Amino acid sequence: MRILNFGSCNIDYVYSLDHIVAPGETEPSCGLNVFAGGKGLNQSIAIARAGAKVCHAGCIGNDGQFLADLLSGDGVDTSHLRKVDAKNGHAIIQVSSNGENSIVIYPGSNAMITKEDADKVLADFSSGDILLLQNEISNVEYIVNEANKKGMRVVLNPSPIDENILKIDFSKLSYIVLNEIEAERITGCADERAALACFRRRYPELAVILTLGKRGSIYGLGDESFYQPIFCVDVKDTTAAGDTYTGYFVAELSKGKDVREAMKLASLASAISVSRSGASPSVPRMEEVVSALGVLKERPFTPADGTTKRKLIDFIDRNLASVTLESLSAALGYSAPYTGSLVRRYTGLSYTDYLVEMRMVKAAELLGATNMSVSEIISEVGYENESYFRKKFVAKYGMRPLEFRKVYRK
Repeated sequence: MRILNFGSCNIDYVYSLDHIVAPGETEPSCGLNVFAGGKGLNQSIAIARAGAKVCHAGCIGNDGQFLADLLSGDGVDTSHLRKVDAKNGHAIIQVSSNGENSIVIYPGSNAMITKEDADKVLADFSSGDILLLQNEISNVEYIVNEANKKGMRVVLNPSPIDENILKIDFSKLSYIVLNEIEAERITGCADERAALACFRRRYPELAVILTLGKRGSIYGLGDESFYQPIFCVDVKDTTAAGDTYTGYFVAELSKGKDVREAMKLASLASAISVSRSGASPSVPRMEEVVSALGVLKERPFTPADGTTKRKLIDFIDRNLASVTLESLSAALGYSAPYTGSLVRRYTGLSYTDYLVEMRMVKAAELLGATNMSVSEIISEVGYENESYFRKKFVAKYGMRPLEFRKVYRK
């Protein structure tokens, strides 16, 4: 059984600033770091470090050779990684002194994967092989369909989630590994148990692995379900948590391990990764994970954690138009950096990204349920800059607000 990861390779430019730059503002950066990134690359490295063989397919730009070298250095097969005469996909990331971030993604070479590329790569794989996909490359739906025809076991990590993911026929997947935000977007259910039930009704043969941040992860397939707690560590950086989990889970599946054991090792590897800084550099090797099995202890989610999460989410929901990290911190009684880390643990997103997500969801609800003008809705959800709102709305829903209203009301 072979593993094919058809995924992204990114260059991350991370700027450290006192605060996130506002429209029209110029702010000097006190630091710049350049990292290899992309969910595809991170997950391939995780698979390789878990001791499994993986082939990484995709496109790199003329400035991305070091990404291929990094993958090869970890034992990843890059024979299906095509170089194109274009800029590599990259991200410009602002990180403020209190831990907030703002990210601009340029797809670049990641968006240059053609159907012909997909056909050529898939021709080298067979029924029973595992295909891993995320949502940072072009033609994901086509790749799913063609892999399904070949009888491959398709594992989808639908991140970052957008309208393209909703076009995929999930009945053609074997596994989906996703977080709460993604599950709610797909099923419409905010509660994880309700989301699992919805997946079970719609796609009875799809195995769902729902990651819940600090609360662990849940597996569901048909009438079977079980819970995997997190492991106790001092958290430094959660950047690679999800990719480490997914990579290790897929690696263990390829070795014939049962899902319970795969989830336990994935959770442990993810815990080790968040105890370190960085993305791919933080991904542990299997020998480290095995050594930690008898050392790190599982930490089941407690009622106190649930209370904090509900208080955090309820405060943002009630004060959506005016909330700030400082006001949220005051409501919870924590410092701003710690509150920011709680938002990431509970939602899988930074404070800034989660706020944007919730404001876009609210805007979509108002567009569908009211006759408010777009300007009124922009004000209602807490924005002053109309062009910024429209850009974020199109990025999330793939269409302009009034187009969304027409489609919603058909």
